[in-house]
Amino acid sequence: MMPIIQFSRTQLTRKLDRLPPQLRVFFAAACAERLLSAHIVFLGLARQGESEKIARSLACLWEDIAGEPVTGDVLQANIDACMSLIPRDDDMNLDEEAAYAEDAISSVVYALRCRQNGDSQEAMWSAQCNCASVDYFTTSREKFVPKLVNDPSRVFEHPLMQAELARQRRDLDELLCAADED
Repeated sequence: MMPIIQFSRTQLTRKLDRLPPQLRVFFAAACAERLLSAHIVFLGLARQGESEKIARSLACLWEDIAGEPVTGDVLQANIDACMSLIPRDDDMNLDEEAAYAEDAISSVVYALRCRQNGDSQEAMWSAQCNCASVDYFTTSREKFVPKLVNDPSRVFEHPLMQAELARQRRDLDELLCAADED
């Protein structure tokens, strides 16, 4: 049996600190990319907001990573555009997908902020959004599983959570290797 991967904000932030800022942004953008489809599903079902804003903001970040630098004004405009799409608390009862949208948009915002300031914490928060989204999905979809209901910490044992944490670990390990080679 494979050991259970745990999510630790402190450990993840320490590892991210070992990366140069551009690779931290890459990690955060990869996390945000995985949640983008959840946001698009929410917008399709609730018919609110404009999915292009979030997709363009993330695409702009990927272009920046690829070597087409973005100005601070453009970064801030993208952050503002994304923030305007986060469902308000009074919107949260519209659909459960609003929770997924909030995580997806927040993940993109953290990635953009990481690009703004290079802070490892921003990249960590982007990854945390992915875990929060998987946590919400597993607990809301599998309430019939007594282990999850009676012990929420068991969510980390769920195959979906383990898959997300494994992707994060793989991404981070590859980026650490790339940083060491550079």
